[in-house]
Order: sequence, then structure tokens, then C-alpha cells
Amino acid sequence: MKNLLKTGILGLDELLGGGLPEGSSIVVSGPPGVGKSNIAMQYVYTGLSQYDEAGLYLNIEESVEDVVEYASGFGWDFNKYVELKKLAILDRSIFEKADLELGMDIELLNDLIREMDVKRFVLDSTTVFDHLFADPRPKRRHMIRFLELMKKNKCTTLLIAEEYESFPGKFIAEHFISDGLIVLFWSTYRANTERCLWVVKVRGNKIVSDIRSLKITDKGVVVYSKEVPFTLLKEGG
Repeated sequence: MKNLLKTGILGLDELLGGGLPEGSSIVVSGPPGVGKSNIAMQYVYTGLSQYDEAGLYLNIEESVEDVVEYASGFGWDFNKYVELKKLAILDRSIFEKADLELGMDIELLNDLIREMDVKRFVLDSTTVFDHLFADPRPKRRHMIRFLELMKKNKCTTLLIAEEYESFPGKFIAEHFISDGLIVLFWSTYRANTERCLWVVKVRGNKIVSDIRSLKITDKGVVVYSKEVPFTLLKEGG
């Protein structure tokens, strides 16, 4: 039986078919402010605090200090696990010494993953490949190589993909080459706006593909796995 990693997000594991398959790559895609990074941080923190699984969080847009401060607002003490050498947080400086093929310091990544026995990896976000490779063909090829590297290291990887349109939007390269896809989007009805989540695929899992509402609380993300979003009900009515 395959090993499934729990995200720790109330309602999400149920939709995923029990959790994320070990060694898989899952894209969390959506427009700004919808909760992509929140899901990624909570996924890493769950591994640290509940399962003693080391994590590596690579954030392209923000500093290490910003990531730690944001996480602390939900009660997730990232500094504690950094000091215990169970968590590594990297920023854009990893690209200063770049592998000619992948555009980043792969040696550093490999060393950290092996030394810490990293189980949960987050790349926030995949736009880094857009900056490194203007042509979509090499971008796709290098992303596949990156995911193969993560799978070889037995990391279960979340990749944050930025979208500039809300649902239905369009599918991009990351959606096709990953093992799983979770789409977040804003739904509106008149003056009402709410966050929604759609599990599109998780290879090997029996998922629930119904669209559900998502909220960000002071303790993290909650997915209402049994409730149809209010705004979508209104649209249908």
C-alpha cells in the first residue's frame, strides 16, 4: 500500500483521497491572495509538528524573515524547527550560484535534502522558471528535470503556480507535468466573494473532484469538504 502524507488541512485530505502520495509533485495554482502559500506553509508545518518530517521551503519572492514572520501569525513557529535543523528556508539567493541546466544551486539543494532527510518540499513559486527560461520548451524540460530530482530524493513536493485569471482560467505547463493539481479561485456573486478549491487530479488516488469553499482562519486553512460554495449555488440559481 502506498504511503500518503497528510496535509493537516481540515477537509483537504478527504478531497485528496487520504493525502499526498509519497514522492509525488502537486501543483497548487491560483490568483493572488487566494491561499496558495498558506496551504504550502501549513503542509510543511504539519510534517514538522505532527509527523517529525523535515521540510524545505524555497520562496522566490520573499525573504526568509518574511516567511517566518507570516507563518508566526498562524502560530506556526518555523524558527523552532530551523534551530532544530528540521526545516530549511531558502530565498532567491540560491540562484546566485546557478546550475547551467536548472538555473539554481542544485548541489546545495541536494546536500540539504540528504543531510536533513527532507520529506516535504515547497517551491513558491514556479514563476522562477519563467524568468530563467523565456522559451516555453526549455522551461517545460527543465521543470520536468527538477521534479525528477525531487522524486529521486523521495520528496513530496508542492509547487505554487501563479495565475492571473480566476476560474476557469487556463491550464499551464505545470498542470500537465505534475502528479497532482489543486486549483484555487475566487468566486463572486453580486457583492459576495469567497475562496474556492478544486482538486483536479492526484495520480493513483481516488479523489473528490467537487468544488468546495475554503477559508483562512487565524489557525490556518480550512476546506469545507461537504459544502458547495454559496456563490456557486447562487450562480446556479
